[in-house]
Amino acid sequence: MKACVISLGCPKNLCDSEILMGQLVSAGYELTNKEREADLFVVNTCAFLKAARDESLQTIRSLRKYRKKIYVAGCLPKYSPSTSGRGGTKGGEGYINSIGLHPYSAPRIKATPPWTAYVKIAEGCNNRCSYCLIPKIRGKLKLRSVADILSEVKMLAKRGVKEVIFIAQDTTAHPQLSEILRRSANIRGLRWIRLMYAHPAHLTEKVIKTIKTEPKIVKYLDLPLQHINDRILREMDRHISRVQILDLISKIRREIPKIAIRTSFIVGFPGETDAEFKELLDFIKEVRFEKLGAFIFSREKGTPAAKKRGQVPEKVKRFRLHRLLPLQKRIAKELNLKLIGKKLEVLYEGRGRGRTRYDAPLIDGSVKMSGKYRPGELVKVKITGAGAYDLVT
Repeated sequence: MKACVISLGCPKNLCDSEILMGQLVSAGYELTNKEREADLFVVNTCAFLKAARDESLQTIRSLRKYRKKIYVAGCLPKYSPSTSGRGGTKGGEGYINSIGLHPYSAPRIKATPPWTAYVKIAEGCNNRCSYCLIPKIRGKLKLRSVADILSEVKMLAKRGVKEVIFIAQDTTAHPQLSEILRRSANIRGLRWIRLMYAHPAHLTEKVIKTIKTEPKIVKYLDLPLQHINDRILREMDRHISRVQILDLISKIRREIPKIAIRTSFIVGFPGETDAEFKELLDFIKEVRFEKLGAFIFSREKGTPAAKKRGQVPEKVKRFRLHRLLPLQKRIAKELNLKLIGKKLEVLYEGRGRGRTRYDAPLIDGSVKMSGKYRPGELVKVKITGAGAYDLVT
């Protein structure tokens, strides 16, 4: 029997998909990525935004033509239980609960390249940002023990993994994050340790100093801010103010001068005025983030923000996004041009492409490389060209 697992959404979902694949192989199934060969399908869905739910439903619909059993896992059944078990195929549809924390000893089939792995350190979230469905879908914060996390990292290092990326809905909510980072840095074989999804309200001086002092921890920080205007931050329930954000960024850059900060912002949050949006643009011009993503506010049923007055018209939201993105593109290119002539360590990933330690997989830029290297090899290269997103050797 052959099973095809389709993983949608974020790296947290991908970790769950790796466990699902491990369970299937342990149960005697053979994995295939060819849909026509599959005897059953497992679709690990995302439901964070309407666009993600639409993609999940479209994927399920597209598989019905094979008239095989389809199991729906992940966030979509949690968001809307009626999405599974509706039939429509010869085998019907069922539900698998893939959400949760799993011990390092659980069967797992890596879905990432051999040299990179995601390690989930917590599940769920207690922040309850007003625009976010995560607490409803993933539940309250649950922590993995330090010992279990380190056992997984050691196991991965023995298998040849060079880059470990710690993830969670809020990695900085783990009270022992600094210890996890510090002790992981002592594990033989690891070369890069990366931290994603760090909530700015929970980032401590201890964690900042750990990133600063441990050479294996890459000087890169994913720090979603979402906005800078105080009123909107309060309406978002972000538990942090403009002054606190500015102080935090100043502290990070003072302690770690060469750090690359990635952030994200939401435009068109209910009630956002032209002046408040301009404040956000001015903040981006002032701080000059190395990496930045921006998104239009999505009115998600079941969130407090969906009920707020002053919903911004879609046309205005798109206009604001199309003002913000070119601004960041100019900033990113200016910062990248300063790297020309410098030698950087790059993780070669094949097909003439690699990543610097300042680039996370799939979301940041890459390095176009000339020369012959082995996939997974870390090499020092001289940068000869740069665009807004990619570098050239």
